[in-house]
Amino acid sequence: MEKEQLSLEWKQLADLPDVEGFAGSYAGVSNGALIVCGGANFPEKPLWEGGPKRWTDRIYVLPGNDGWKDATPLPKPLGYGATATLPQGVMLIGGSNADGALADCYMLTWDGSDVQCKAVAPLPTTLTGHAAAVMGGKVYVQGGSVAPGEQDAEARMWVYDPEADTWSDGEPMPCRGRFLQQMAAIGHTIYVLGGIGLQPGDNGRMAREMLTDAWSWSAETGWRRLAYLPHYCGAAPTPAPVIGGRIYLLGGDDATVKGFTPQNHPGFHNQSLCYCPGSDTWYDAGEIAVARAVLPCAVWNGMAVIVNGEQRPGKRSNQVWGARMR
Repeated sequence: MEKEQLSLEWKQLADLPDVEGFAGSYAGVSNGALIVCGGANFPEKPLWEGGPKRWTDRIYVLPGNDGWKDATPLPKPLGYGATATLPQGVMLIGGSNADGALADCYMLTWDGSDVQCKAVAPLPTTLTGHAAAVMGGKVYVQGGSVAPGEQDAEARMWVYDPEADTWSDGEPMPCRGRFLQQMAAIGHTIYVLGGIGLQPGDNGRMAREMLTDAWSWSAETGWRRLAYLPHYCGAAPTPAPVIGGRIYLLGGDDATVKGFTPQNHPGFHNQSLCYCPGSDTWYDAGEIAVARAVLPCAVWNGMAVIVNGEQRPGKRSNQVWGARMR
């Protein structure tokens, strides 16, 4: 695999004002402000000590360089959905909470003093662990699971029209379904990269299958298979940032760390990959500032901003980092 010569410059932004931080949050931009909300953590005691997972309804706003502000909370706690930044606002798409998977969707807008939250058309099905990308003013949602527990993985795609506030069925992927994949959009094409599939496992339950296939879709071509990822990548920041016309997969889980209990897990990897659509080629893009998985990405102030996420299973971070091309 070739080495990408264009490196990223990283800048640490203000920490999110929660001591633990969250995984599975939503992040996007409205009226120039970075909005982060939802997600889950283990605030009472660690996962490996039996601590319960708690979803949050908190909304945080970073309007500029003056630090995070609290906004009116979400209507309910939720996390592990997808986010889309639109001219209309920041769209929260599905996810889950303690009651199970959700179809709920919301549009958040920053009005200069608070975040306004409006319910919009729900997904056609409950969905968690999916990904989304914006193309041509519409939101494309692919994959995910209709229920928590990693016992189903969708190949379906859905399309949201914000002008009509309606969902329609997109063309399903002609391959194995997946969740915790990465998505991006460039021009009139969307990309679905890697993720986690399922295969029959022990005791009649499904087991993870780490995927390295990559696909693109456009209205003109339908689904097209792309060059395989050099190694597995799932749960990296998504929507995957597009910098200089190339798609970056920043960290995530490469499935190389196995057999560890959560308290002894050494942490996720801090390597990045770069995909060049013009040549259908993958590059090693070097190390990133921090190793994180299960986290969102949003483009804000010229930076690809990654928010919180898991340092290792059950252990969150409250850090926020931004990357731009050197």
